Amino acid sequence: MKKFALAIAFTFMVTISAFSQETMNDSFKGRIALGTNTTWIRSTAVAARYYLTDIIGLEGFLSFRTVSGNYSGRFGNAYAVGIKALRIIKSYKKLNIYTSSTVGLHSGRSSQQDVTLIAGLGLEWFVLDNLSLSSECGLRLTLGNSFTRFASDVDDIPNVSIRFYL
Repeated sequence: MKKFALAIAFTFMVTISAFSQETMNDSFKGRIALGTNTTWIRSTAVAARYYLTDIIGLEGFLSFRTVSGNYSGRFGNAYAVGIKALRIIKSYKKLNIYTSSTVGLHSGRSSQQDVTLIAGLGLEWFVLDNLSLSSECGLRLTLGNSFTRFASDVDDIPNVSIRFYL
């Protein structure tokens, strides 16, 4: 658990310092969004996002997937929980471009736990003032008990999310 907390702190600092340009956007500070997030276990997560400043936010997510019968799939019954740090690097009237870093914990087959690190780039389009659609792509590193996997974050499924801003 200590390694997980350190990984979260490290990825948050990397995201904040990765881009230092000024953005021109409406105030996001203190805004909360509820929505979905696509996870690497082929399921959709429930997500909550909170902006610490106008350009820096945190998002936590949780997903659970069950399968029935003899089919176990690649992940079988699984859950994923994680936190994402994001930084808006460019903002337009209805579109935000952001970088993100995610640290996630996954438990699947045989109750083995894996840690996943994702560095990504995303687009968030505001359909309405408080409703957005977003998509992300990036690179994913999964560290398991008996394996390590490096892949693109969209090699299995498209990552598309919807959010409602309160």
